[in-house]
Amino acid sequence: MMTYLKQLYKTSYPFRFLLFGIVLSFLPLLSDLDIIEFSALTTWAQIIIFAVVALGLNLLLGFSGLISLSTAGFMGFGAYTITFLSNRFDLPFMLAILITLAIAAAIGVFIGLLSLRVEGIYLAIATLFVGEILQQIYKQVDWFSGGFSGVRFHYPQFNLIFTTIELTRNQTFIFLVACLVLVMTVIYNIINSRTGRALMAMSRSEHAAQAMGINILKYRLVAFVTSTVIASFSGILYASFMRGVEPTTWNLNLSLFIIAMVVVGGYKSIFGMFLGAFVIHGIPTFWLNEMFASIPGFAYIFSGVLIIVIIMFYSVGLIHIHHDIKKLYLKIKPYVIKAYKKLFTKKQEKGDKNA
Repeated sequence: MMTYLKQLYKTSYPFRFLLFGIVLSFLPLLSDLDIIEFSALTTWAQIIIFAVVALGLNLLLGFSGLISLSTAGFMGFGAYTITFLSNRFDLPFMLAILITLAIAAAIGVFIGLLSLRVEGIYLAIATLFVGEILQQIYKQVDWFSGGFSGVRFHYPQFNLIFTTIELTRNQTFIFLVACLVLVMTVIYNIINSRTGRALMAMSRSEHAAQAMGINILKYRLVAFVTSTVIASFSGILYASFMRGVEPTTWNLNLSLFIIAMVVVGGYKSIFGMFLGAFVIHGIPTFWLNEMFASIPGFAYIFSGVLIIVIIMFYSVGLIHIHHDIKKLYLKIKPYVIKAYKKLFTKKQEKGDKNA
């Protein structure tokens, strides 16, 4: 049995995602046992949510070679739309999710079509203004977003035949973990399919991809729709766990933070998105903000410096550092063994002389 599980771990990434999810699912128990603080569970939930949105952006940025500065705006769209549909129309949670994601997909189609007209820095500017337009809607359209006061929400509710079940805080956390595993599996299947190969070919050279018969319009739409839907889905998760939405959350700084998570974690890596979210959001929240409380906005300084260092010296991202550590270990291993044998031989000879 153990041999089978080891083989499955080596050959099946979805199985690794499942094991990773099981490990994360123990965090609520650690919180209940006071091994970790109550507030720490909220930070871990935010890390999971940011990992989800980074996975979607990585498909766009890392695998497709496209850029978007409106990711935070789409997160806000998911958060506000789910609260609007649930609070105003009392729709079931799952139905509200489907409607929200369908509208997000339509917006993704619009952005994808826009990307055919503009490229590079112009695409970045265009998506930046899309994000700013969305943020102004969240601030000004009171009947939809509650204005500057924001809106309140509740933990996920599931309508069964005879009753309605509302998840607790710990159950909602496990729901987030399940969603993370689901998105990781979906992204893995996309990038290892014909679609993923087409996206990677497009990222290297669109002209070469067209020459190979790849439909650029189709795959740009796939990239933007998938990224937009996942960003909106992460906004739904945010509203569900935080039980509220505020308009100031979904600004350009958050979009840049999410890009930082992708860069720091490692392009074209799935587990790297969680690592990037932990480094960019988790480390400042758990330790640095308290250690450097006298320096306002230290998290921004930390993220900026880290991105510069990684781009200059380790562009593949932190997730790949274990490969280099392994290579270094294999490189110095013969010298360590040789030095150990030499030291052991000297001690043995010294012992023989004393005898």
